[in-house]
Amino acid sequence: MAIKQEKQWSRYYTNRGYDGIKVHYRCNQVQFRGKQCNAALYLHYPNDTDEVVLFRGANEHDHTNSIHRKVFPEEAKENIEELFDLRLKLKKIHQVLQDKIFRITFNQLKNYLVRLCKKKFGPSTLSLGELESLCIEKYTVPQADDEPFVLSYNVTYEDDDDDDNKFRFLYRRKGYGNFLPRQHGYMLTLLIN
Repeated sequence: MAIKQEKQWSRYYTNRGYDGIKVHYRCNQVQFRGKQCNAALYLHYPNDTDEVVLFRGANEHDHTNSIHRKVFPEEAKENIEELFDLRLKLKKIHQVLQDKIFRITFNQLKNYLVRLCKKKFGPSTLSLGELESLCIEKYTVPQADDEPFVLSYNVTYEDDDDDDNKFRFLYRRKGYGNFLPRQHGYMLTLLIN
């Protein structure tokens, strides 16, 4: 528990011997594949008892020679948000950032865009209850022509054994009737099983 409370140790490797098991921990304030911090500790699980013994190394933490985690600057984050608002694709954003001499890996950019999407648009999943409450909220006809609204919806909750939950809803936009003929399908019906 003391290791978890300090929040600066990660499991490094394990040795199994005749006298018991030794689990070595490393300082997680430095990169895994780089110069390690001098501080170390390990837990010893002796075979003959149920006790766990904590051994700490005599060396103190030394992060002066280590390379800190590579985090891209705030200016790059602002550029990414601007390019994202322009609706550019991932590869194009990466290319523009490389042209502006920001050293960002493709995976860093992808992970940052996932966090940005969650921040701007909310979670990417929707539960059945949230979908039902959204339909109730959008059931009234709005004044604006381009705002969608729900014409009707139907919820069927069966037993959990059957897993036969059904949810149907029909929505449209007020102004679509003026532009498209009825047979072009300006209404959408979804059936979620």
